[in-house]
Amino acid sequence: MSSNTTNPYGTIGSLPNISGGIPTQPDFAPAIVFCILYGLLLPVCIWRTYTYRRPASLMWTFIRLTLFVAMRIATFGLRASEAHAASLPNNPVPNLGAFIGEQVLLGIGFIVLADLMIELLKSHIWRTDVPPAAETRWALPQGRFSLQRIVRLMHLALIVAIALGIAAAAQYSGAINNASTASQVQTLRVVSVALCLAVCGLLILVSLLLLVTHPHIGISRTIYLLVVSCILVIIPAYRLSSVTADPSLEALISTGTQVKFYVLQGAMEWLVSVSLLLVDARVWFFAGGERAQMMLGGNSGSSERYPQASANGEQLAMGQKNEGRYV
Repeated sequence: MSSNTTNPYGTIGSLPNISGGIPTQPDFAPAIVFCILYGLLLPVCIWRTYTYRRPASLMWTFIRLTLFVAMRIATFGLRASEAHAASLPNNPVPNLGAFIGEQVLLGIGFIVLADLMIELLKSHIWRTDVPPAAETRWALPQGRFSLQRIVRLMHLALIVAIALGIAAAAQYSGAINNASTASQVQTLRVVSVALCLAVCGLLILVSLLLLVTHPHIGISRTIYLLVVSCILVIIPAYRLSSVTADPSLEALISTGTQVKFYVLQGAMEWLVSVSLLLVDARVWFFAGGERAQMMLGGNSGSSERYPQASANGEQLAMGQKNEGRYV
């Protein structure tokens, strides 16, 4: 694609690693549908975040999910706008800035979901609301320290993935008709997605190990995390295939490309988001630890302000600890 005068798609064809193809008129309806679907999730996210306001670490975890949902509303809003204004073959991308913005949001948003899954799996591993014999060795003080180091490495890998994605985004517009810059952008995006794929694969592996070696911490809870992790891993796997591909211009506007995008990224991200909102993370995954259990037991905003809530929470935790096998 050396000249736009001979090829109306020349500018777009020179952009590196286009995900989801070029939005055209047929994309308008599905983009609007996803805007509505994520719009329905937004108030639920806000409500969950409010109910998880103590401890602050749990609230921050779900603030990130709320930001992700808002990001996806913006993403599909941009895509709908592009699709509505697109005209083939003379004006496939009427707003190059909006197109690049959509690509950037698609490239880093799903990493937030992986980061949230790390926190939930960590909380589930070191839960102490089960019989003492059922606790994992990572629930003990010395085990918690080791697990925390592993979790920090996983978080760090995702932070690096986001940083690489942002670095690639900063060079994205400069990659137009510049083979050297385009190659750098591709490398950055491939490494970014590969890091996230590795983390998602590790989430699946750990969930499987928990299911086999520690069924007493809750079989249904572990299976839930395993299923969500399996859905989540589809996204970076699809992303990796799309950022390493070199599709023809015809493929970029083909129905098959659009369907793959909406099914393998759009729908999978939405399903993961729904799954994370569907259950109470404090009950299912011990998110927020003992302090969150006190909140549940006392139905209070702060154990320091309401001493009775703290006592009720301790009684609840002790009652749960004396129960039998978790399911």
